[in-house]
Amino acid sequence: MNGRASRRGFLLGAAALALPLNARAEAAFAPSAATLARPAAPIRDANGLQMRDGDGSPRQIAEFAGKMVVLSLWGPWCLPCRREMPSLARLADRLDPGRAAVLPLAFDWRGAAGVRRFYRETAITNLPVLVGDGDNLKAVLGIENLPTTVLLNATGQMIARVEGEAHWDDDATLDWISGLG
Repeated sequence: MNGRASRRGFLLGAAALALPLNARAEAAFAPSAATLARPAAPIRDANGLQMRDGDGSPRQIAEFAGKMVVLSLWGPWCLPCRREMPSLARLADRLDPGRAAVLPLAFDWRGAAGVRRFYRETAITNLPVLVGDGDNLKAVLGIENLPTTVLLNATGQMIARVEGEAHWDDDATLDWISGLG
């Protein structure tokens, strides 16, 4: 590859990053989460997952007992995570809050500040700020790669997972999630 092609590729990539996040997300095709979903094997208990809210207070999966939980494991620094987060926010608006919750659990060295900044940049106002610990995530759920989203049943058991970037607010995904609960 010659230097000119390298510079051109870099400049095209930089131009794509300069687009608003929602324009980049609309330009990129992400498959429906319903098509990427796989049953959890083995089924794991997520109740040992360590989370802290935006104020640094500990939060527990048990707080959502009785509800299905869409637990998005993501990082504000992760481009596929950033692209899918607006569709997770829209999913949260479509789900019955008495029956289901969308919890985005971030893994970022900046902690809650990095999550808040991303939410401001993307005008996400309906999702909680939650920060996790990577070593705990691996120990409890056996997950290391982001983005990964897991569905937890009403008792906190991981029953399904979606690895990689997905579209979350389409009708097929909403039907799939509704069929699990």
